[in-house]
Amino acid sequence: MNSIVSPLLRITLRRGLCACVAAALCLPMLVNAERADRKLKVNITSVDSEGDYGKGIYRLSRNVTITQGTLKITADRADIRTDETEQYHAVLTAKPVCFRQRTDNGDWAQGIADRVEYNSGQGVVELFGNALLIVGEDETRANYIVYNTQVGTFESRDSKDRKSATGLVSFVLQPREKEDKPTTAAGTPAPAAAPKPAIVKTANPPKRNEPAFSRCA
Repeated sequence: MNSIVSPLLRITLRRGLCACVAAALCLPMLVNAERADRKLKVNITSVDSEGDYGKGIYRLSRNVTITQGTLKITADRADIRTDETEQYHAVLTAKPVCFRQRTDNGDWAQGIADRVEYNSGQGVVELFGNALLIVGEDETRANYIVYNTQVGTFESRDSKDRKSATGLVSFVLQPREKEDKPTTAAGTPAPAAAPKPAIVKTANPPKRNEPAFSRCA
């Protein structure tokens, strides 16, 4: 077994071209994760680690951090499996795990849960147990949330098993600003539409009332 145990592990994974597998999710967040992130390398750090390069299996603990561009996930423990296409699947646990990534329109997607599973090829984040997802100013709370970062859609319910889910979930959806259409008299040319404001992208996500979000600020 080819294993590594070191005070601080840094694993760098190259990202190849990924097949965008869009899961059938129920509500659109209207924003998807920053596309530029997908072309950047993945860095994974922790205090303790062991793994098998041949099998592409790694186990990390204490101060685990995964970063790729604006994507950042922090946890106490992670089990990571890579495949032949150089994509990876990570199972992370903590009290709680913290996730964040900037979207193409400048908003931030931020989530916390007791356990998080992340599939890099599909861009899918699953949050299990005491899950909270905030995208922009829209907020979702449930025991299970799955968020597709590539297409900006999500599902939320009491359990991953849709048939056994019985509990309630909660949403806070902020109103969207509608573009006012100018009205003119018949035969009068309509005035030119005002240019849309430029997208402002901040380097860090906004501070939230949930203290756990500070783990991946």
